[in-house]
Amino acid sequence: MPLSKTPANNNDHQSSLGLLPWLIGIALSACLLSLALFNSIQVESETQRVKAEVRYTLDHYANTLEKIIGKASASLHAIEVFVRQTPQLDQSSFEQFSTLLAVDNPAIRSLQYAPDGILRFLTNPALNQSAIGLNLYKAQLTAPFLEEAALTGKTIMEGPRELMQGGHALILRYPVFRQRNPNNNQDLMGFAAVLIDFEHLKQKVIEPLEQQGLLVHVQQKSPMDANWQIVHGNPASTLIDPISSTVFFPYGEWAIEVAPKQGWSKPMGLHPYLVLLALITMTIVVWMSLYEYRSRRAMQAAFESARSANELKDKLIANVSHEIRTPLTSINSIAILLDAPGYSAEVQELGKAIKQSSESVHAIVNDLLDLSKIRQGFFRLNNNDFNIDDLIDNTANMLQQQWLQKPGIEPFLLEPQSSQTSYFGDKGRIEQVIQNLISNAFKFTLFGRVTVRIQVVTESRERDQLIVEVSDTGVGIPEQEIERVFDAFYQVDSSLQKRYNGAGLGLAICRQIIEVMGGTIHVRSKPNMGTQFEFRLPLSHGNLNQARTNPVVNKSGRILLQIGETALEPRLVQTLEPDWQVQFLHHSTTHEKILPVHNNARVLLDLPGPFTASKAEWLSQFLDKQASLGQDIVWLGTDLPAIAEKHKLRLLMKPLTRDRLSRAYKHSKQESPVAPEQSQDAPLRLLLAEDNALNAKVFKKLLENRGVSVSCVSNGADALALLTSGNAHFDAVLMDLQMPVMDGLEATRLIRKREELQDLMVYAVSGHVSNSMRNECINIGFTNFITKPFDPDLLIEDIQARLKEQSHTH
Repeated sequence: MPLSKTPANNNDHQSSLGLLPWLIGIALSACLLSLALFNSIQVESETQRVKAEVRYTLDHYANTLEKIIGKASASLHAIEVFVRQTPQLDQSSFEQFSTLLAVDNPAIRSLQYAPDGILRFLTNPALNQSAIGLNLYKAQLTAPFLEEAALTGKTIMEGPRELMQGGHALILRYPVFRQRNPNNNQDLMGFAAVLIDFEHLKQKVIEPLEQQGLLVHVQQKSPMDANWQIVHGNPASTLIDPISSTVFFPYGEWAIEVAPKQGWSKPMGLHPYLVLLALITMTIVVWMSLYEYRSRRAMQAAFESARSANELKDKLIANVSHEIRTPLTSINSIAILLDAPGYSAEVQELGKAIKQSSESVHAIVNDLLDLSKIRQGFFRLNNNDFNIDDLIDNTANMLQQQWLQKPGIEPFLLEPQSSQTSYFGDKGRIEQVIQNLISNAFKFTLFGRVTVRIQVVTESRERDQLIVEVSDTGVGIPEQEIERVFDAFYQVDSSLQKRYNGAGLGLAICRQIIEVMGGTIHVRSKPNMGTQFEFRLPLSHGNLNQARTNPVVNKSGRILLQIGETALEPRLVQTLEPDWQVQFLHHSTTHEKILPVHNNARVLLDLPGPFTASKAEWLSQFLDKQASLGQDIVWLGTDLPAIAEKHKLRLLMKPLTRDRLSRAYKHSKQESPVAPEQSQDAPLRLLLAEDNALNAKVFKKLLENRGVSVSCVSNGADALALLTSGNAHFDAVLMDLQMPVMDGLEATRLIRKREELQDLMVYAVSGHVSNSMRNECINIGFTNFITKPFDPDLLIEDIQARLKEQSHTH
């Protein structure tokens, strides 16, 4: 038997030896290939490192350039205001004022003002003597820019130009009108201009880049000329694989491209590795096998670690967000206290600022929670029947709140003309999406308008399609960035947009919510021209009653006379019909008239400030004249001027809707706001169970300021003991869920076991907002669930409504 096996073993051994050269050849080839690949990876890695450094440097100097231009551009608006307020303008006063503007800005070479296009006023007249008296309209290069500025009403940039007085400069020209937003050029007073020293820009931006061994090309284009024009660099040379950055200027943009003079990287030689090759030839096959095995194990371990870390991160986000609500509640409540009457105007303003900041943090916390729910698969919709009129009202309130913070931006709400008003869906989530889009629009819009358009398109007998469009006239989004705006934590990489705060979550959550609801969301945008978001949702018809009754029932009184300076936008007028027949009359034509329509017309005074002496005199005479006629007048604006308060006009804030107008004129004939009727019974008596001493103190103060009697305990056991002692009676209990000794859940379970406490209202107060927690609280026996931070007025209103319902039941 052994003799028969030996040849076979030898043959196997020889066969193995015969394969050895091939194995060595394969190993050598694999080794060389690996070395070449390794070298390529090193070269690419070095290239990417250098590119990252260059990109960082380029972004820094691009941001510097934008700041220089932006700072210089701001002086144009100051000149406009100064020219308007100085009827007898002379060179001395202009030079004195302009010198103050340019004193800390070395980039400004000259500030100028050309009334009627004739250059008459400028800084440094001795150095710019040759330019004084120049008719800009006759300057061949300048005239088209003047016409564009007058037509658009915007800042126009030209240059760099070679100046008559020597040197080169970028020129920013800004049209000065007697009134902003002119309908034509008849109100044009002249042009303000700032000359930015181009050599200064080169010293601050271009030369530092070139000193780092970079070739720099700068090109520009504008809406007037869509072709790129060379600003700096050799037109004949071509940069290899350049890094670029776009800087947006007033009415134009610059593209800055850079690349190293010697190229991005140098190939690394292979000879050191060839020496090592002789030493590792015999072990290469084993090493590669071990390397592959270990790589697979490491990859699997890394995958498991990443998955665990991602789950841990989502849980951490949820828990931290919950914990933030407790201190945030104290901050928000203290801000409400500071904003109350009795404090100085300065303290009230600080309170408003604190409240606004806390609301911003609250919004980010909510976004984090929603993102966490979506990623963990816990996101659920709360579908119910709702009335679309309520959705429109809430949208109008969102626009109003944003407008009050940025009154320079006009809010418009275009509502649908639809007979079907009841739908089945999650109204709260729809409003969350609208709120995020409106907030985003106002955030990235400096001036102009934000328009929300709500449409309803019939799909079938049982279902319609809701279309909501939110558009603005803001900074816009570059085309290459549009597809990424819906990514979580992503913000458009622009130095202009980096100035705005935000976590980059709002749009990502909007898309997730819309897709969960079976809809779609899209965005269209152009830089410096604005952005338009549109989402579409299929909604089934609901079973609620149809639209609310319009308070204005007298058809003869539906004529709305708008007296002001600018007529309402035609699209808005169209949405107000047929409830309102809008007519416009300029206030300057009403000096000797009562009203050009019948006495049943409603008057809408739309007179933005500032109030000159003549305008104030006209307003006083007009209101005195109309008071004797009992004319129905409402004031449109952010607040009432003194003369309007004197005549007890009702204030109506933008945006205008059919229902808002109806409510305004329904109450406008009341002589003064009627205070709510005070209850003759004892004030509300509440028991507050809260272990956080600061929260308890602030809650108590907030509620007591509203006439509520509050008793405080620090845990559920003390609350239960006080309720069962028979020594105190309470209308409701505010129960925190997480407390020492006995938590709110256990305390409420025991309360519901007491027959005498079955009807006692117990409100759960918590920073946890998960649906599972809400459901658990309701199942235990809580009356309602309140999320920190809460609105004390809404809480009191809910308690009083439930008490009234209980009294009717019993």
